[in-house]
Amino acid sequence: GYFHPREYARFEPDSIVMQRQLQWGQIELIQRITRISKAFRVFELDDLITNIPIMSSQKKVFVEQKDVHKRFRKAVSLFNRFVVSTDYLAETFKGYCDEIVVVPNYLERARWDGLTPQRLGSEKARVGWAGSSTHAGDLRLIEDVVKATSDEIDWIFFGMCPDAIRHLVKEYHEPVKLQDYASKLASLNLDLAIAPLEDIPFNHGKSHLRLLEYGVMGYPVICTDITPYRGSYPVVRVPNRFKDWVDAIRSQVSDRDSLAQQGDDLRSYIQQNWMLEDHLDVWLKAWTAS
Repeated sequence: GYFHPREYARFEPDSIVMQRQLQWGQIELIQRITRISKAFRVFELDDLITNIPIMSSQKKVFVEQKDVHKRFRKAVSLFNRFVVSTDYLAETFKGYCDEIVVVPNYLERARWDGLTPQRLGSEKARVGWAGSSTHAGDLRLIEDVVKATSDEIDWIFFGMCPDAIRHLVKEYHEPVKLQDYASKLASLNLDLAIAPLEDIPFNHGKSHLRLLEYGVMGYPVICTDITPYRGSYPVVRVPNRFKDWVDAIRSQVSDRDSLAQQGDDLRSYIQQNWMLEDHLDVWLKAWTAS
């Protein structure tokens, strides 16, 4: 819930941080706060909400709210600083706020560190994907890949699985509560994780979060060669072509020892560079006035 605007004046906070405040009622509240409190105001966003994918389960919600772009512009304009998670979002929303700052996503060590998936050494490699129901378009990219390889590997899906390939999947795990997500991901005991993304604006605006989550588990990764997954992450990137995905998966699972080493290397990279507790100064700077 929200404090009454008078409470902000009484608390005298240094900063007020809000995320995705897009309803007219929320915008009106922010306007009242700006008249009462001198606090530094920060608006945060980590998705390209002005261009939701057609196949996303959230598309209908935004289509029905035809003035979402107008409301978004109005909301952001009421803040002193706009914090986004990627350079792509910062460039896309240039001009929406006087100051835009990019702060990438990190993983909370208290939640993610210390989880140790097992390498089961089963006859078939365990290859998997984890995500939400918003990824229908992304998973459509690998439906034929699953069909072509289902006799060679055990496919594991967590959170969502297209009906077209459900019968080919070795295991499907239902979504869990956010606080249980990390431990559930660890329990999948994958030999290899995949991260396909459609080549669309929304996905170019996404962060590298999926690589962080897979990587801290020690899961080696094959992913689409797309903006959020480029950089120095030790992962295998492929174009969104059937043959490239199939060849990459077969090549990776053919040497399980090498695959395990890749997973260890990725975990070390994530632990050394992308844990939240090591970057609290970055967030403090983003949330406070210069």
